[in-house]
Amino acid sequence: MKSLVLIPGYMCNNLMWQNQLTQLKKKYKVIIPELKKGKTINEFSKNTLKLLPNTFSIIGFSMGGFIALNLAINYPKRIDDLVLVGTNARSVSKERRILLKKSLLELNDKNYVERFSLSSFQSYFAKRNQHKKKYLKLIKTMVKNSGLKCLTNQTKAILNRPELIGKLTKIKSRCLIISGSQDRLSTKEMNIELHTKIKNSEIYFVTKSGHFVMLEEFEKFNKKILKWLN
Repeated sequence: MKSLVLIPGYMCNNLMWQNQLTQLKKKYKVIIPELKKGKTINEFSKNTLKLLPNTFSIIGFSMGGFIALNLAINYPKRIDDLVLVGTNARSVSKERRILLKKSLLELNDKNYVERFSLSSFQSYFAKRNQHKKKYLKLIKTMVKNSGLKCLTNQTKAILNRPELIGKLTKIKSRCLIISGSQDRLSTKEMNIELHTKIKNSEIYFVTKSGHFVMLEEFEKFNKKILKWLN
């Protein structure tokens, strides 16, 4: 059975893949690394690699996509298939840098779950889904389970992540790029940029979805990745 690595996003864990696991486990040995050890994207990548077999396929979401790109660029022979979801190859923008640095100063053990979850929620989901309490509850649960130290480490990794646009031509594996049509964090321009630079790639925009396509439009998402991975 082939191995499939599902790399979560910023302050996420296995719960974000809840609508995919049943189907994927029928065909793959699924591995979901916890992103708790590391202070840079390179460190997170190396720590993730220690858990993996000689060859594997990856689905990387958001921050998990930064890690997936790092692995695909530096260890091309080990990766069979690469799926990038809601991510990009740029360094952090000036606007986001300001927000992230501010959060490092303001968040503490007493307020981080509520404040981080509420501030992130608006940018994570399409407007039509922002009234759904189940999504906010899920974000809060994942943030609480990850912890403040993890939040600090992941935030620093995002702040210091290098631009990888010039290295995308080193990716040898075939690649599927997925993005929600209403994603404000991973824009259409960013995804087309990935598609243009990664030679053997296909791009798919999920309509009516924001950043969390695997939750908001899980049926479309599942159908696409299962068909493409075959």
